[in-house]
Amino acid sequence: MTATAVQIVRLADSLPDDFEALRHEASAESYRFIEGLREEWLAGHYGGRDERFVTFAAFQEGELAGIGALTPDPYDPAPDLLRVRHVYVRPLHRGAGIGRVLAAALIQQGLDLAPRLSLRAADPRATAFWEANGFTPDTSGTRRSHLLTR
Repeated sequence: MTATAVQIVRLADSLPDDFEALRHEASAESYRFIEGLREEWLAGHYGGRDERFVTFAAFQEGELAGIGALTPDPYDPAPDLLRVRHVYVRPLHRGAGIGRVLAAALIQQGLDLAPRLSLRAADPRATAFWEANGFTPDTSGTRRSHLLTR
């Protein structure tokens, strides 16, 4: 599989049909943040009322391969800051460039809306991934690990 076959879709009305399978895969890997995305979606945070709440799904050959979101940073209310959150690529789709394409879409959309983006990398692989995508470590004592500035 190649990254050229990746389609990024901004979600507006509902989570993708295969979201429950993705959620179970994330849970099996002890990634609980996908449950947070589900809860926020069901609470109505996404879907158009506030343009700062954005969810992108990545599809490869029609199959849901990954997901990610942007929101106001829940731990830092600075008006010039958005947070990259809930980013997950399903195990069978890793290594095909889907994460890079999804990250690029989130970063582009995020920097169109705010001059700074934050995130919390969950582990050393995530740290390396986000640093390769332009984020720098942040040790300011916030609940974030990295920042990217326009």
